[in-house]
Amino acid sequence: MVTIGKLMEDGYDGCSIRSIMTDLSFRSRVLSDNTVRGNDESKKLVMDKIAVGGKVLLTGPTGEAKTLFARVLLNHITREINTKKYHIKTSPFLEDAGYIIKVIQNYDKNIFSSIAVLQSLSPYSRIAIESVLSDATTKVNLDNTEQLIKLGKKVPEALMELEAEKTLVRTAQIDPRNDPDSLYMLLAGVENLEQLFSKESETTFHHTTHKVGSLSQGFLIVNEIQRLHLSLLESLMGFLEDPEGIKYNLAGQPIYVDGAIIFTSNAPLTVFGEESQPIINRIPEVLWPARNIEDRISIVQDMFEEHLVLQRANIVANPTLIQMYELTGMGKNDFISKLAIEFVATLAGESIPNSLKNLRGRSENRNTRAEFYSGLDEIHNPQRSPHIDLRTLNNAIGEIVIRATEDITTEGNILTLESVQKTLELYDISPTLINNALQSIKLNLRNHIREGESAIKVEDVSEELDRLTSLTEQDLISIIMSYESLEGKDKKDVDEILTKLKPSYESLLEVAYL
Repeated sequence: MVTIGKLMEDGYDGCSIRSIMTDLSFRSRVLSDNTVRGNDESKKLVMDKIAVGGKVLLTGPTGEAKTLFARVLLNHITREINTKKYHIKTSPFLEDAGYIIKVIQNYDKNIFSSIAVLQSLSPYSRIAIESVLSDATTKVNLDNTEQLIKLGKKVPEALMELEAEKTLVRTAQIDPRNDPDSLYMLLAGVENLEQLFSKESETTFHHTTHKVGSLSQGFLIVNEIQRLHLSLLESLMGFLEDPEGIKYNLAGQPIYVDGAIIFTSNAPLTVFGEESQPIINRIPEVLWPARNIEDRISIVQDMFEEHLVLQRANIVANPTLIQMYELTGMGKNDFISKLAIEFVATLAGESIPNSLKNLRGRSENRNTRAEFYSGLDEIHNPQRSPHIDLRTLNNAIGEIVIRATEDITTEGNILTLESVQKTLELYDISPTLINNALQSIKLNLRNHIREGESAIKVEDVSEELDRLTSLTEQDLISIIMSYESLEGKDKKDVDEILTKLKPSYESLLEVAYL
């Protein structure tokens, strides 16, 4: 049995979402989690907003991993909670045992404030507290302040015997597009929570599985909030309107829930209509921009490597299983050309309006928000060539790998720019986007040569063009070796890679294309 006294002996001092979100080591772990690369400033801002009020609205382009980051962040949070936190036993709201520890530590200093803290807890915690304060002759009522004052030092002594329980939570994810019934049930629980937790139904309630219970704990993702019916939106906003945290209203009493609720939306607020804008604005909003080209390159490389592992291992696309195979070296002999990675990443980046990339300034800035929303309107315009979001990108890369591995060797598979271009012809991608991406990687390659990072040295553009008209076989090999970082690889592997990559480099280094 775990008691408050035992927790105090062990040095437990409380655990809150705010203490987790402001912990520098925790923030570093979230930022270094490569599940969602980039947008570090927006990630920090999301964590700030959750630390302050427990909830945040994440607005950004479709398919830019808003929901994925929400899930990754809440998974990090729940892992911390499950590692560190203890709550008052019998409380479905998981009220921190730290409440009682703070009261015990400060009871002598301010008895009235300490009693007020005890009185502010949920009915379930109050019942447990009254039980340890009462004895065979005296029934203590927590609302009777005078009775508590008369008990004097017996109150903190008795509170030491109050039972605590290890907190275990899970993240719930609700999506109105494919799970509307759960959301209705969720919101009905806000109104009918007392009935849910009554003696008749308590055996059916379990805080780790019941969807209404998930809301009572406050570890929740609600996707695509702009798709909610206005009445549902009003109910949800009413539940969340307290600026300092997440608050239930139970039998006329406020019950504060320590949690983190993240909403996502891929559309500007104008689509909600004038009537609902004030409701939405009760939640702090963070603009989630599309990733810059450096992050996109890393994301594309990750996608290629994951699909190669899936292709070789014949496994379900479980991210943890993929990671296990990657760490054990599965597919280590596969090779993906840097040109192919840069081409796909640039192609995707070119499809995103500039106002949605490399966001400057915080979301509180009116001009920044107006420009960002204008970009969201643009990508939702059916007349515009659709942007290549990360979901589409993942599908395309999976197709590239499947088609390229039809003639896979036992030693490894080599993915080239040609194999990428051939597969992308199957997708409805604007020729302008493809041409712009090709021109971009040509420029990267030319700059690489100009800056002396390869064996070819040139002083200016005109000299560079002269040299490129008369590239020898060895010159071309030197450029490929340098750009693809092939030094140190096994000679047999290098020879095979060079044979496959030469056509790409010969095409890009033709003067007519430069």
